[in-house]
Amino acid sequence: MFSIKEIVTRLSTISARFTGAKREYKCKRISGKNNHIHQDKASFSNVSLDISGDFNEVFVGDSSVLNNVKIYIRGNKNRIVIGKNCRFVKGGDLWIEDDGCALNIGDDSSFIDVHLAVTETGSKIDIGSDCMFAYDIDVRTGDSHSILDMDTGKRINQARDVFIDDHVWVASHVNILKGVHIQKGSVVATGSILAKSIDEANVVYAGNPAVVVKRKIEWSRERV
Repeated sequence: MFSIKEIVTRLSTISARFTGAKREYKCKRISGKNNHIHQDKASFSNVSLDISGDFNEVFVGDSSVLNNVKIYIRGNKNRIVIGKNCRFVKGGDLWIEDDGCALNIGDDSSFIDVHLAVTETGSKIDIGSDCMFAYDIDVRTGDSHSILDMDTGKRINQARDVFIDDHVWVASHVNILKGVHIQKGSVVATGSILAKSIDEANVVYAGNPAVVVKRKIEWSRERV
């Protein structure tokens, strides 16, 4: 993560600073004021930037690689922070709508193809370090549309934050819905849908809706 001392002084116009790294863009559209992209020593390949709003910030740590990733922001004072040595192997969408939202990814996490969507003011997705995500994975804080109570007319489907702790393995075709907290060292099996949190670490989740099917497990990236 980046301390306030590492954040470059905000510029009065759109700014993007890159040092000692590969930069290949599929497209780059940035409108508004004081939007800041800090790539540092990360590498971008076939990356799309589509940002509209003011005071939005994107930080990508040293030795991280983003391949075929789309970064989409609509709103103000939003932040995306990707730690050191992260890998987006095949693709992904990092998607923010509204104001004051955050998407945080810890060091050494890897992704094949994911959609990470923070879609309501003040909400966030936090992903820990050394996590491993496969492909066709959807993680979101909100529903993107409104559900209203017929008697009161009030909206009843507000966004809720998503937390994924360190060293979590998410297999392919998984949906992680708003308000879910996945505890450290856990595995989410292929095709699972997580609609609520389970307050246990080092477990295997599976099913729709997902439940704990194994406990007291550890996992490794290597086939030992």
